[in-house]
This record gives sequence, C-alpha cells and structure tokens, in this order.
Amino acid sequence: MTGEELAEIRLAAGLTQAHLAQRAGIGRHAVSYWENKPRVDRYSWAVQRMGEVLTLPEPERSPRPSWQEQADAQAEAAFIAEVARIKARAEAIAAKRRVPCGAKTRKGTPCRCKSEPGKRRCKFHGGISTGARTPEGIERIREAQRKRWARWRAEKDGTRSPTTPCI
Repeated sequence: MTGEELAEIRLAAGLTQAHLAQRAGIGRHAVSYWENKPRVDRYSWAVQRMGEVLTLPEPERSPRPSWQEQADAQAEAAFIAEVARIKARAEAIAAKRRVPCGAKTRKGTPCRCKSEPGKRRCKFHGGISTGARTPEGIERIREAQRKRWARWRAEKDGTRSPTTPCI
C-alpha cells in the first residue's frame, strides 16, 4: 500500500488528518508522514492505530520461497559472479599479453622483439604509434594509401598507372 492510497482511504471516510490523528491517538504529523511515504509499513505502530479507525485493505502476501530455493538462488548468483570474475581476469591478462612482433626486418627476417602490452607489434614496428594527429598528417597518409592501392591495382591488372614512378 502506498501513502497516496492511505490518504484516499482517509478522505473516503470523510476525515481530516487532524480528526484521524485524534481518533487514532497519534499526532497529526504521523498521519502526514505516512501519507507521503511511497510504501506504507503495515506493521508500524502508527499505521496499526490508523487501521483501527479506518478500514485498510489486507496486505498482499507473496509466498515465501523454501530454504532449498533460496540456497539454489544464492548458489546460482555466486556462480554467475565467479564466472564474471574469471572473465574479467582473463581479459585483463589478454590486455597485458606480449607476443613476438613478427614484422619483417630490413634483413627480411621476422622481428623477435616482444610486442607492446595488448598490441601485436613492438615499439620499433608501430606498437606505440597513435597515427597522424594533424589534418595535414591525416591527408598525407590518405594520399600515400591512395598511391599504394593504385600501384597494387596496376600490378594486378598488368597495366601501369600514371602515378607509378618508373624505376
């Protein structure tokens, strides 16, 4: 039951807060207090006294789960929490994992340095790189990529593109 419902019952009985308080033997502020609550505790002293004057509806009782159901629910909650903890730990470990870089060195052999934590490349082969930050740098990278792909397409088709330099 809510405080609004308690106020509606009082008004339906034709009582003011002061009259209800006087008949119930409680203070008017106690009536006001309970009428402003989002949920009324039916077992409180003041509400029981108001219930002697007003006809309050019977409280809804939900069936209480058995001890076995409560234990099962607790075990399931503990299991879910443990799985979440294990997943979080695995993700934290993966974020710190360092693997061999493997990028091609100038000699043509794979790089044997360890990667940066959580990355696939070492500090020498772009593991620390954050990319271009200025508009000019971003445009420079875009243009280099356009030229690179144009050259790749030309080699694939067997034709030369006008941007491919003669070597």
